[in-house]
Amino acid sequence: MLRINIPTGQTKLTTADFKNYHLPTPSKGIKEKGDSETELIFDNEYEAVVYADQIEEIVTNVSKTSPLRSILRDLVTTIRNDDTIRNYLEYSTIYQWLKNRVSTIRIAIKPTPAS
Repeated sequence: MLRINIPTGQTKLTTADFKNYHLPTPSKGIKEKGDSETELIFDNEYEAVVYADQIEEIVTNVSKTSPLRSILRDLVTTIRNDDTIRNYLEYSTIYQWLKNRVSTIRIAIKPTPAS
C-alpha cells in the first residue's frame, strides 16, 4: 500500500473537495490527518502514476481562471514529486523503454537546418 501526503499549502485539498468537484478518488481512498494534511492511498506506484495522468487530463478541461485548476496542478505535482513515485518511474523498465523510444523518434523527425 502506498500513501502520499498532500501537505497544507495555498490550496488545502480535503475529502469534501473531492466530492464537491466530482474528482476521482484513489484506489484505496482518501484519509484526512487532522488539519495538517490529506493522505491519498493507492495499492501501488503504478496506480498512483495512472491517477496523476487522469488528474492531468482533467486539468486540460478546466478553465484557466478556475480555482480548481491550481488545486489539481498542486495535486499532480505532489504525486509526481513523491520520492517513491520518482524512484518507480526512474527504474521502471517500461518507462525507460518509452523514454528511449521518444528520444529516438525525436531525433528521427528533427528538422535539418536549411542549407
